[in-house]
Amino acid sequence: MSDIQHYQEWREHIQPFLDSKLEEFHTLGLKRLTMGELWAFIEETMEKKDKSVKLHEFVNHVMGLSVNDYMDKLRKDMFKGSASFLEESLSSLNNPIES
Repeated sequence: MSDIQHYQEWREHIQPFLDSKLEEFHTLGLKRLTMGELWAFIEETMEKKDKSVKLHEFVNHVMGLSVNDYMDKLRKDMFKGSASFLEESLSSLNNPIES
């Protein structure tokens, strides 16, 4: 069983913690963040951790996430997107389409 499936099984058990974390993020200004986006962020952060975590360690990880952690992820994604856009733009300048 993959770790993502394992986390998915735990999701219903830790729903009150997820609701609390989402409410915290909303209170701190991320009002448009959805539960799905929060869950995707949690899964992404868990990919970087040790794969063999216990339920209480997983809950601790979730509750330890901060708005700054999420904003850092958004900034990194934005820069990755900008870099890709820049590379495509430069590539098109170097290889103009001939008519």
